[in-house]
Amino acid sequence: MSMFISFGSGKHAEALKNSEILGSRGIRAASLAQLDMPICPGFIIPHEHLAHFINNPRGVVPELKEFISDIGKTMGKSFGGGKNPLLLKAVESPMLNVQSSLPSIHHIGLIDDNVEMVAEMSGEKFAFNEYAYLISSIIRLSIAASDDETEIEALEAYLGKLKKAKSKSTILKTIDEFREILPAEIYSDPLFQLQYVVQQFDEALKKSPTSEDSAVMIQAMVYGNFDKDSAAGYFYTHHIVTGENELQGEYFPAAYDESAPNGKSLDNLGKKHLKSLQDIAVKLENHFLELRWIRFAIEADVLWLVDQSSAPNKSAQAEIKTLLDLRDRDIVDNDYLIEKVKPGRLSEILHPTLDPKSVSKLKTQEGGIAGAVGAAIGRVFFNAENLITAYRQAQQAGEDTNMILAMPSTFAGDVKAIEVAQGVLSSEGGYASHAPVVARSLGKVALVRPDAVFRKKSVQIGGEEVKEGDYITMNVPYYEDPVLYIGQGSLTKPVLEHSGLLDFLDVIQTRIENIDVHANADQPRDAQLAQKFKARGIGLCRTEHMFFDESRIDRFRYMILAQDSVKRQEFLDDLAKDQTEDFYELLKIMDGHPVTIRLLDAPLHEFLPADEKGMKDFAAKAKADGTGLTATAIKERSQLLREFNPMLGHRGIRVAVSYPEIYRMQTRAIFEASYRLLEEGKNPRPEIMIPLVMNPNELKVVRNGKKIEGKHILGIRDIEEQVSRGFKKGPLDYRVGTMIELPAAALNASAIARYADFFSFGTNDLTQTTYGISRDDFNTFFSDYTELDLLPNNPFKVLQPQVKELVTTATLRGRMVRPDLKLGLCGEHGAEPQNIDFIAEAGLNYVSVSPYGIPIAKLAIAQMNLKARKQS
Repeated sequence: MSMFISFGSGKHAEALKNSEILGSRGIRAASLAQLDMPICPGFIIPHEHLAHFINNPRGVVPELKEFISDIGKTMGKSFGGGKNPLLLKAVESPMLNVQSSLPSIHHIGLIDDNVEMVAEMSGEKFAFNEYAYLISSIIRLSIAASDDETEIEALEAYLGKLKKAKSKSTILKTIDEFREILPAEIYSDPLFQLQYVVQQFDEALKKSPTSEDSAVMIQAMVYGNFDKDSAAGYFYTHHIVTGENELQGEYFPAAYDESAPNGKSLDNLGKKHLKSLQDIAVKLENHFLELRWIRFAIEADVLWLVDQSSAPNKSAQAEIKTLLDLRDRDIVDNDYLIEKVKPGRLSEILHPTLDPKSVSKLKTQEGGIAGAVGAAIGRVFFNAENLITAYRQAQQAGEDTNMILAMPSTFAGDVKAIEVAQGVLSSEGGYASHAPVVARSLGKVALVRPDAVFRKKSVQIGGEEVKEGDYITMNVPYYEDPVLYIGQGSLTKPVLEHSGLLDFLDVIQTRIENIDVHANADQPRDAQLAQKFKARGIGLCRTEHMFFDESRIDRFRYMILAQDSVKRQEFLDDLAKDQTEDFYELLKIMDGHPVTIRLLDAPLHEFLPADEKGMKDFAAKAKADGTGLTATAIKERSQLLREFNPMLGHRGIRVAVSYPEIYRMQTRAIFEASYRLLEEGKNPRPEIMIPLVMNPNELKVVRNGKKIEGKHILGIRDIEEQVSRGFKKGPLDYRVGTMIELPAAALNASAIARYADFFSFGTNDLTQTTYGISRDDFNTFFSDYTELDLLPNNPFKVLQPQVKELVTTATLRGRMVRPDLKLGLCGEHGAEPQNIDFIAEAGLNYVSVSPYGIPIAKLAIAQMNLKARKQS
């Protein structure tokens, strides 16, 4: 058996049969040879043969000469020859696909006797600089291989002097001065030179625990600076950012490698070589089934491939469009596409991406918690009011409107600022805290930096101070640590229609069965985006977000602060017109698909001003509007509404019990919008969801109504009957259900199901109430818990066993009473691929996620279905 494995010389075609000993670099070269590509020929010395090579220097010479001769025949050159000798390079070929820590040795075969002849043909500067480079590389490798401090000191002195030598005379003078440092044959015997280099590689590899099993690869050198018909270059088989089916790269005429300045477009390369590269690109993609990177050289008008590899820096868009092209060539099928792409990568397509060059000179602060992936640039503002004011001023002046909201934490009143901002930076909470959740629903970027220290007009992040109005750039990728840059970078904005994502969703949809994806959508634009992403309905419309609109918030506040039900009803009648239009638009866009509308859930105090300035401004507005509300009355009423623990306080159905007129207005608006659409020939399918139910009696009252002495709560059924009388078309297909977000509700599901057509599991709040932890404060101790293995992962991202048990229990008990009970899961747990298997096993019908989470959830479901199909 040969101790060498050849590639590219046409003599040894079985290289890849020994792929386990070739190393990553060797496999890449052998793959090109197997595909009959013009790879620069060479051979690999597997690690298991290095000892024999070193210990039997004379015995290996015949075979070594034979392999070198084969290379020479392919290249038309002779090793150690005259003016145009065959020169070789030696590189480490590690078993793992990692960057080698050892120097590559180029120009092996250049010696005292032929360097002058090479100079005659290629120029003195080229020949002697390459000779110096060869000796310098051998010195560096010898330093890496040596344990002798005296030897290392001498080698370093030699290297330091040689680095400074630039001319023929200074190079030769330095070599003569230090000639005795290296074996004399280095300068006179090309074969010895090669053997010595391999020996040094062996010694150096033994010292590295990660490289001790590496192979050594020997390959012919080609020179892009050989003459005017030569060039060096590189290319990607698809554009690595846009994914367009075109070569992306450069070539450098008469240049040694691509580090030369003034690269030119491949379109200028000439038809012959450009066509060859295009054919090579297709062959490589068809073989590796992915986008590839190739390095090439043209020597004397002959094209050679030097190396090729995968392209880990490709965008998700480029990955998907390359796969779609492979599918269109009938190289892969739809199932391969679905299996190949990681769900989380789809987030990258949905958000702007950062141009790395634009931030290369900016100060960086790495780390933090990825709240919502993407990249965002903008001026920083430290409260919602300041940001919105600055935004309006910038709009009027035609200035930059890109802004970032930076606050320790956000609340419902800050949503209006997050909507116009590019992103949000916070310090409290984690992945499931308010700022990231809202950001994900709006397609914004969110970064949580627990180390950020907020002051009145600045924030301190990792030793860097950012003042209000300063620019920051946030890059929050899916699979890497977030990075915050101090200063202004630039972004590449996504265009969905050109991204390949919509075509990919068509592919994904072929494997969506049993469980589907709905959208969380509060605005018509959210519903339209959800439709683009092929959502089968709206699983959660949060009506409280609608009241934070600038044109409504004050009227809603007046309603909250009204002293009697008559005055409160006046404000509600006014708001009802807006609510009806809201629901009309959503139901019209989602015609024929269910739209689940959650009636008011947020505590009433969250709608009132949170600070002194906000309170003062609102009081002035109330006075100007003639409401009769004084600043003192507003303050007193606000203090009465504030709660110590609002998450478990006066919210959801509890507000409906105390103020039934609020839910009555919302319900009437839903039915009026729906009946209008019926009259127009549409097919509205409203589903009314009652939040925070803890026992069946609550839901019974809201659905069926209740009348006691002095109080009458009109039920949903009664309201529908009243509204329907004013329209000719009917009946309306509607449902009433509840969000299961309390353990009591989950355990009492059989009784609650008597009054519910559907359950939607609100797993964020269910996790909070099951574990007694706050999603906004959890991050303060989460790192301690993970360090001690007390919690395996973030419970607000990955469903935990006890929450799963409650979901399973509620499902079983609910369907025992109502077998046709529709079940869904609302929230960001549904967009996490790790949860999809459980959601399907539990028997849920759908998950509802933010519009930007739809593609991720769909891909995870499709991959789960494919896996199940293969196992069955």
